[in-house]
Parts: sequence; C-alpha cells; structure tokens
Amino acid sequence: AYKCYVFVRPQDLKAGWSRDRILNEMVSRGVPAFSGSCSEVYLEKAFDNTGWRPEQRLANAKELGETSMMFLVHPTLTEQEISLTCKVLSEVVEEASLV
Repeated sequence: AYKCYVFVRPQDLKAGWSRDRILNEMVSRGVPAFSGSCSEVYLEKAFDNTGWRPEQRLANAKELGETSMMFLVHPTLTEQEISLTCKVLSEVVEEASLV
C-alpha cells in the first residue's frame, strides 16, 4: 500500500478553505494529491437492491470520505519529489489553517 492517508479538520481551516481546495492548491503547485478511498462504498450501484445498504448514511464513513487526503509514497519516488510534496503540503496547510 504505497499511499499515505491524512485527514483534514474542517473546523481548523480558514473561511473559504476545504479539503478540496487544499488538494487543488497542491496539484496546481505540481504535487500529486488525491481525495481518500471510497469510505461509503455502500453508495455504489452494486449495492442497489441488495439489502446491504444502511437506511441512513454512516456518519463516520461520510466524514472520513469528506476529509481524507491521499499522497503517494511508493519506493520509486525520488528524494526531490518527496521533498517537494512535504514543502508544498507545509505551505498550503499553513495558508489554509487557523492554527
């Protein structure tokens, strides 16, 4: 699993900032950044009419899906690529964060 998952705390972001804006800023600065995994897989079409979908969305799964970010950490990344990711992540989080 060559991925690193982190989670944004929306309450710690400045007005106008979100997980998606953070990801977009990082990508615009040359760093691959993604939303996390499919935390609510039960919403997929494959679960239609199966009885396996909860009647209400699961609150924790929904929150994780809306706040997760994923970064690549596979062994073929160069030291320069990793350094750029760390630098840009620090810059963007500093811009976005209240704390």
